[in-house]
Amino acid sequence: MCPEKMDLFNNISLSARTVARRVEDIGSNITNQLINKANDFEWFSLALDESTDITDTAQLLLFIRGVNADFEVTEELASMNSLRGTTTGEDIFKEVEEMLTKYNLKWNQLKCVTTDGGKNMSGTGKGLVGSIYTACENARCTRPMVIHCIIHQHVLCGKYLNLSCVLEPVVSTVNFIRSRGLNHRQFRDFLSEVEAEYPDLPYHTAVRWLSSGKVLLRFFELRAEIEIFLNEKKRPQPLLSNTEWLWKLAFAADIMGFLNGFNLKLQGKTVLICETYTAVKSFRRQLALIESQIMSSCFVHFPCCQTLKEEVDSPFPHEFAGDIFSEFKKTFQQRFSDLDASAKDISRFENPFNCTIEELPPNLQLEVINLQCDNMLKGKFQENNLTEFYKCLPSDEYGELRSYARGLISVFGSTYLCEKTFSKMKYVKSQYRSALTDEHLKSIMMIGSANFDPQFEEILSKKKQLHSSH
Repeated sequence: MCPEKMDLFNNISLSARTVARRVEDIGSNITNQLINKANDFEWFSLALDESTDITDTAQLLLFIRGVNADFEVTEELASMNSLRGTTTGEDIFKEVEEMLTKYNLKWNQLKCVTTDGGKNMSGTGKGLVGSIYTACENARCTRPMVIHCIIHQHVLCGKYLNLSCVLEPVVSTVNFIRSRGLNHRQFRDFLSEVEAEYPDLPYHTAVRWLSSGKVLLRFFELRAEIEIFLNEKKRPQPLLSNTEWLWKLAFAADIMGFLNGFNLKLQGKTVLICETYTAVKSFRRQLALIESQIMSSCFVHFPCCQTLKEEVDSPFPHEFAGDIFSEFKKTFQQRFSDLDASAKDISRFENPFNCTIEELPPNLQLEVINLQCDNMLKGKFQENNLTEFYKCLPSDEYGELRSYARGLISVFGSTYLCEKTFSKMKYVKSQYRSALTDEHLKSIMMIGSANFDPQFEEILSKKKQLHSSH
């Protein structure tokens, strides 16, 4: 490639130190761009999460979503901090305070804090949330909303499902096949020979959100092939011939697949809080419908159960399914109570044409009356997405309503971006690169998650000597 330029390429310094400096310069440039953007924020919200890297160093991620007067949404990684000592609420609060100072943001601009729900984060006493409440009181401003990551809540609900009678034999069988190289090779060859629908079985990984559902579904669909293979290996699994257990397996695969579908709806960037809450409300109604259908042996939305119904004559274990549904609904209701507490605010934001004027804050009442009487704006509401609709409202007539909307647009419904970035971090700071410095790791993660393009001309203009002496 470009042989005529070989001499030019050979003259370019590509030492490890040079590359590290350039990466850190680009990371600093992206941070400076975000600082400039933050000067225009009217409202901002934070999403925080903490995890450990390959060297057991605690890494704290702070994502920010800010909205300016023109409804321009900026969603970026604001800070990545390495916590080498304790990770108490006070430690995390100090990092948040430093971040606000760095970006010239005030407590009265903070609309919401979304955390993973750990005690050091969500504790109202010595936790981060309690420290933020104290800081807001000292600044004489309103407390921000606090949301426990909706995806994390949903995953915790799923873990309360008592499916151990199904999951433990499945995981044991999968481990027998996958953990031994010969068994694994022979199993894959066997699936290829019989032209099975799938070429392999996935491992079960407890920390992965969708793992249980995927493993159970694949196990159910390959149950016949697995039984034959285990018999050939003289390690039979009697449960694969037990129709009652097969019903439980089919039900577990379907219910976990149903939960996985809900999980995927909650993921994504710049998802509005009203979209997230709509998904939660929809899930509740779907769950009620499916429960009533399952209890009457109607499996129209549970394909694995429907398949098994056509193969066996034994009855469906209604008591087992009823206990699962009952416990899950109870847990789901408890865990999403913080989101339900903000339901009125979210509903007003989602549809201001369908709210009761008397229940509105006084500063919004007159503006919403004018809005509800304007047929032209009703048409725009139906034609545009929420952000575009509020953006088109005249600022002189609807200033308070526009500000109210900007605040809720800034809210994070989950810490999805944090979890996504931690997944990237595991590849960046691996066992082969465990000596990465904190600053270099931070720069790499800033570059990898940024929506800004590096300003190379500005970076070069600040360099007096492009190649430092070694």
